Amino acid sequence: MKSSIKEVAYLAGVSIATVSYVLNGTKKVRPETEKRVLDAVKKLNYHVNPLARNLRKGESKLIGFVVSDFSNYFYQEIALGLEAQLAKEGYRLILMDSKEQKENEIENVKNLLSGAIDGLVIAPTTEDCSYLRFLLSNHPIPVAFVDRRPEGFEGDVVLATNEQGTYDAIKVLTDKGHKDIAFLGSRMDSTMEERLVGYKKGLQDAGISVNANYIRFGNHESVSQRSLRHGLMYNHTSDLISNYKITAIFSANNLATVGVFSCIKESGVKVPHDIAFITFDDSFWLTMTSPAIAAVAQNPEEMGRVAGRLILERFSNSLSTRKDSYQEVRISTQFIERNSV
Repeated sequence: MKSSIKEVAYLAGVSIATVSYVLNGTKKVRPETEKRVLDAVKKLNYHVNPLARNLRKGESKLIGFVVSDFSNYFYQEIALGLEAQLAKEGYRLILMDSKEQKENEIENVKNLLSGAIDGLVIAPTTEDCSYLRFLLSNHPIPVAFVDRRPEGFEGDVVLATNEQGTYDAIKVLTDKGHKDIAFLGSRMDSTMEERLVGYKKGLQDAGISVNANYIRFGNHESVSQRSLRHGLMYNHTSDLISNYKITAIFSANNLATVGVFSCIKESGVKVPHDIAFITFDDSFWLTMTSPAIAAVAQNPEEMGRVAGRLILERFSNSLSTRKDSYQEVRISTQFIERNSV
């Protein structure tokens, strides 16, 4: 049976307030009194509830992280960096998975707010975050966003250098003489739009006209849909290989890469002899293919760490309600050259 602070006080022969002073170090007591309290704590195997203690101080030391798709390793690594950064200041992370559904995201935020969190980090399913204005009207907590820029709500934002990273990849291809380069990405959002800008700029700077037929989009498919052989990216890739004279493919995110790579392997096309291939987002499995696939590597752990730092800065600097201080931080990408180009 769990012991209570009242039982500790009774056994030690002191008041409940004195037990609290000893355990929290909020007031000095006589050494002999402190010893009686600690002996009673040990004998009763009493444990302080850190959440209850923090709530009495007006804080929970809990940060919510609403992630758009936790099955995606990219967001798993963001969570690792975020958790590590928060832990330095004694904060714990509560993670909620929206499974790329906006209604899930809204419900997740509601549930976290009902649990007395101190701050919120969101990797939104879509840019529309206007619902937060209503949900947070009575909860003035700091909010940071990662991976996608929000619309309809202001907060700190951590993004990759999407345009520059894509531009660097396209330049590698054009420098090798490629002119017919396809761009395949999942559902259009602010992140994908930035990568598309980098693609177009890379072609234009090389004196190559943009062919609209080479630009294809799908959606953010679920795990089960992603595993299907004939997903949207698979079909788009098949059409481009069969009906157009493309010599290179740029896959704009890791979700698209699964379908693109599956089609390339099954079609018998040889990489890079027939088609060069570069993907945005690096992963361990890209080094295990034959040939290994070149990639624009993000740094998701650093994105998580920076998001955590921005949240913590708002606590320490009392900036949680100052909209003029919101920051947009860009984390640099790096081109990883491998044998697919």
